[in-house]
Amino acid sequence: MSKPKVVVYTTPPLTPLPASDSESIYLLATVRAGGINPGVQTADWAANGKAYVAQNDAAIPTGSLSYLSGWNDPDADLSPAQAADADVWKAYIDGQITDLVNHSLYSLPPNYPVISAAQLAACPFPTNLYVPQRLKGIVKARLDAVGLWGVGGLNYGDAAEEDRKRLEDSFVVGPGGTKTDRAWSGWNSGRETAERQRKFGEETILQRARTAFDPLVRKLGRDKFFFGSRPSSLDLALFSQLTLVLSTNLPNPLLSNLLRETYPVLVAHHDAVLSAVFPGGWGAVQRLAPPPQPSLVDSLRLSLPKAAGGGGESSSPEVAGADPDEVEKAKAKARQFAWGRYAWFAGAGIAFITYVLASGILAIDFGGDDLDYDEEEEEEHFSLPTFEDGEEDEVVL
Repeated sequence: MSKPKVVVYTTPPLTPLPASDSESIYLLATVRAGGINPGVQTADWAANGKAYVAQNDAAIPTGSLSYLSGWNDPDADLSPAQAADADVWKAYIDGQITDLVNHSLYSLPPNYPVISAAQLAACPFPTNLYVPQRLKGIVKARLDAVGLWGVGGLNYGDAAEEDRKRLEDSFVVGPGGTKTDRAWSGWNSGRETAERQRKFGEETILQRARTAFDPLVRKLGRDKFFFGSRPSSLDLALFSQLTLVLSTNLPNPLLSNLLRETYPVLVAHHDAVLSAVFPGGWGAVQRLAPPPQPSLVDSLRLSLPKAAGGGGESSSPEVAGADPDEVEKAKAKARQFAWGRYAWFAGAGIAFITYVLASGILAIDFGGDDLDYDEEEEEEHFSLPTFEDGEEDEVVL
């Protein structure tokens, strides 16, 4: 199968979705709504951490999708007032719905292991050591800012701060700063407290979700889409958020259950957009095979310059048809950079060795004490008294 002209590079897939974040799904849905059937491939996270579109292997900025061949703008039929209204509501979705969805995926236990497994499956070494944690850190910082991180419970490994607070609460500070243990309240007291906190947190999330979804329901009314008879960018923005909880099978479907039980209008809107933009469902999305990943040995070899026997960039670049003076300047700059890099590694190695020796972490023993002990042992002698002929003889052993 030949590679399509237009390819959308996304985050790793989250079954059955072709991506695991709303930005990738929104970009893919926008291209599809524009009349283009692109291929989908997981992006190289080490080179580009965000979703993007490429035509004939050339990256196209998100704001320049109109340059795609065969592009039909989904917002072409909107009036200026409707376009401005759509921008306002997209900002509302990004500020309210995004936090609720991210909370369900990254904070609400035990959903995050499902997300991390999808991310790790598409990350080669060494990106699998830092990329998932970096993404989680970005989401955690945003949820911390709005007071949602940890509400409803914490995933395994995220409870260090909660454990510290619980330990502090287990003591009572008396007069003069003295501390004493709180009165024992039963074997299951801690478990019951955690369960009450979980239920209270989930109710807080549901109340916040109702506050965010109610205006969208009033805006949509009885219409199939927000504007006209075809999905606009506003419909795609809401769809890309809700499909992460409606199309996936999360262990804790708190937000999905709320939508299906209380907001069937939004669920019907999600299904209508899915049918219009992806007529064959998620299974019909043309997903391209990922490129072969280099082995660990190949990765190390590619990181070395050619002058050192590696397969990376040469320290003496040659440019065909270039001015000789410019080529010489490029060579000098490359040599200067190479020497600077080697000097940095040498300095770092010397500093590390100096620190290890000076701190006493590594002690070097040349065995001098053992030699001295052997010499003293050889010279040691004993005198035993004898009484033959009334004289004392010395016997040396």
